[in-house]
Amino acid sequence: MINKAHDVRVIKHINGEYNTFANFTTVQEALDYMRRLGAVNDSWYIIDANDNRLRLNDNDKLVVFNSLIGY
Repeated sequence: MINKAHDVRVIKHINGEYNTFANFTTVQEALDYMRRLGAVNDSWYIIDANDNRLRLNDNDKLVVFNSLIGY
């Protein structure tokens, strides 16, 4: 059995802080989770295993986001 790292995080900006809501092994799993929640606004982000910050744009596509201050 292979142990996969859960290095992909779904985070949300709440009251001036970034809180992790869930951890996943792939960006696709995190994206599916966000879509099931309807988390397609400016408060939700995915941080991948390489610390790239991603969010959904208005066209429901993942884009790199470069300004999570303090995270």
